[in-house]
Amino acid sequence: MKKIRFYKTPSRKSPTEDFLDSLSSKEAQKVTWVLSLIEEMEEVSTKFYKRLSNTDGIIEVRAQIGKNNFRLLGFEYKSTFVVLTNGFKKKDQKVPKSEITLAEQRKMNIFHEEKNMSDLKKYIAKRKKSDTEFALNFDDGYQEFKIGEMLKLARKETGLTQEDVALAMHTQKSAISRIENHAQDIRLSTLQAFAHIMGKKLKIQLI
Repeated sequence: MKKIRFYKTPSRKSPTEDFLDSLSSKEAQKVTWVLSLIEEMEEVSTKFYKRLSNTDGIIEVRAQIGKNNFRLLGFEYKSTFVVLTNGFKKKDQKVPKSEITLAEQRKMNIFHEEKNMSDLKKYIAKRKKSDTEFALNFDDGYQEFKIGEMLKLARKETGLTQEDVALAMHTQKSAISRIENHAQDIRLSTLQAFAHIMGKKLKIQLI
């Protein structure tokens, strides 16, 4: 669980926010869901978050929307924040060296105070006000996305495969894959069954 902050240049511009603004409403939704997941969960899959080897402590945030792959680079700061420095649409398997160099340079230049950085929650609130398509189903969609990821992590912790869970739930592997990728309109009974197979209990709270 690390708070997501956005690097600002000496001229007070945020390259990360500019990148997010360049995305379509649905693309920005998915990217900010991934960022929210990183903020809220103790453990996040390397599918979404990883440290890049042979760099000066640069991390990579990954999001995929259809066939499009988006990346955000940054670094961990004071063991509390992830400061994102730049973003781009990935065209091949390798992260461009120029983008890594840019992130490393901005890491070296982080001379401003923490209070002057913008952050993820502020960006989401601002985008919701200005972009009705982005705001549409944002919160419900994120919760479904988060539930799917939590179920996937729980399954992997137990050492079970999707085939194992599908067999125990008398369904197909494709159904488990859909649940884990985005638990849309998932029934409470399905959640309970999934948790039971993991040897866990389902806890529901009203807050």
